[in-house]
Amino acid sequence: YQELISPLQLNDQAELTIVASGALHYLPFASLHSGQQFLIEQRAISHLPSASVAAFLNRDSANKQHTLLAMGNPTLDLPGAEQEVKRIAKLVNNSSIVTQQQATETLLKQQGQQYGILHIASHGEFNSRRAQQSRLLLAKDASNDGELTMGEVYQLQLNASLVVLSACETGLGSLANGDEVIGLTRGFLYAGSDNIIASLWKVDDSGTQQLMNLFYQGISQQNYGQALRSAQQQMINSSNNHPFYWAAFQLT
Repeated sequence: YQELISPLQLNDQAELTIVASGALHYLPFASLHSGQQFLIEQRAISHLPSASVAAFLNRDSANKQHTLLAMGNPTLDLPGAEQEVKRIAKLVNNSSIVTQQQATETLLKQQGQQYGILHIASHGEFNSRRAQQSRLLLAKDASNDGELTMGEVYQLQLNASLVVLSACETGLGSLANGDEVIGLTRGFLYAGSDNIIASLWKVDDSGTQQLMNLFYQGISQQNYGQALRSAQQQMINSSNNHPFYWAAFQLT
């Protein structure tokens, strides 16, 4: 905090957009601490994987947020994720829920562009040696194997104001030339989402349920960055107050 934030001398109203470099891509900025409070308690934070990504984001996202597709527990071993999407659907009008074997890769590819918010609560795996093989695990069927790789993410055609990857390690990528992170987050931006919420490490099931519930309660009255900040602040004041439970998730 003293090296990265203090020198900026930010005013009380400033929101912070971070374009990280090198190893800082893996730093949970929200959990940096001044000695008195966490950075997320001071201001909303958003990220860009690189400055060049901004060229993809000049789309009109008005009215996209009114429909939600929530996909949960396609791998059958995440009962908490299934409960998560059912609770979220009660907080957002015009919601569609698919769980277990119905939460297929084929469904996302064929119908994903119809929704303003995509929420995927499943396993995410980051391959540090072959970033193109990083993947989200969905249900398989006759058409697809259920492993949505980063290469396939780039081929999606979305029209989303927000994609939430409520899974493990979905925000990670590999450092390429120019310090850009090439990962699932950048893939979803390229595919047509204006905002991504993803995680930096293997997240806790119950803590993630709590955080997502608080986040979706807030988006009707706040923008995504403010709603995530509010949810994380409430987590800080709860029994799941350690940054492990809430600082993994960041808005890009």
